[in-house]
Amino acid sequence: MRFFLFFLPILLFAEAHIFVLHRINDPRHSYTNTSTAELEKYFKYIKSHNYKAIKLSTLIKKIKNKENIDNYVVFTIDDNYKSFYINGLPLFKKNNIPFTLFVYTQATEGKWGDFMTWDMVRECAKYGELGVHSYAHPHLPKLSNQEIKEDTFKAINLFKKRIGYVPDMYAYPYGEYDDRVKNIISKYFKIIANQNPGAIDLTTPINDLDRIALTGKVNIAKKLKFKRLHIKNLVIQRNKNLIQKISGKIQENLSYVNIYLTDFGWKYHIKVKNHKFSFYPDFKLKRFRNRVIIRYNYKIFSRMIIKY
Repeated sequence: MRFFLFFLPILLFAEAHIFVLHRINDPRHSYTNTSTAELEKYFKYIKSHNYKAIKLSTLIKKIKNKENIDNYVVFTIDDNYKSFYINGLPLFKKNNIPFTLFVYTQATEGKWGDFMTWDMVRECAKYGELGVHSYAHPHLPKLSNQEIKEDTFKAINLFKKRIGYVPDMYAYPYGEYDDRVKNIISKYFKIIANQNPGAIDLTTPINDLDRIALTGKVNIAKKLKFKRLHIKNLVIQRNKNLIQKISGKIQENLSYVNIYLTDFGWKYHIKVKNHKFSFYPDFKLKRFRNRVIIRYNYKIFSRMIIKY
């Protein structure tokens, strides 16, 4: 027991990384596309640097069991685009890399041309696993509580009907959420993935999992250096859409942090005293979806901020 307790702090802060992909080799949509050439580079890098790819559910089991998760990576795919089935699945099979596919159920049920059929989804499940990516892929923070529940019920019922079970994993459409959305979705799914850049350790809440986007050309070596910056009591003080203050308490012993806010940009060397920091941007949000990133070198913490 003493041996385990000695190594527990080391295990707690060992990092895993979750990646998110969308379209594969579909240059019509560059914003969500990853070429097969880039995907091959990512696979080659993780294999040559002793990373091990596992399914998201496997990572969650390791987190729950307080196992060492260092050097584990997870590939997730959102929206079950047909381009993944045609161009991506063969590469995952060839490289023997599992994955987690989050299914956009309305598009699948409607047999929309850009998306997989249910038969294709079942085929993918043989080599990975499935998660839920809503029914209608809505902007969840714009919906009422009842509308969020109705969309979720529709997705759940379609999974029961077409797959025979409901996965315990969910990914937010567009990566958009706030505390209200999170509280509702958490009632139906224990494992929830966002699209905030960051790393995963044993202290990460499994209903708020950061994922790193692999879109376009990404230096995966740098992304794999990300470590989780541990912030307690993060407060984002706002007057409607005016962000007045961002403050919190950092567990690490740092002298400063850098903070990014969408459209505001970076503010460097914000002083940390007694593990506490405060930043006063007095900045009015311009976009519906915004992100705050707090960083020190490769230690990173990120949070979504929704414009009301």
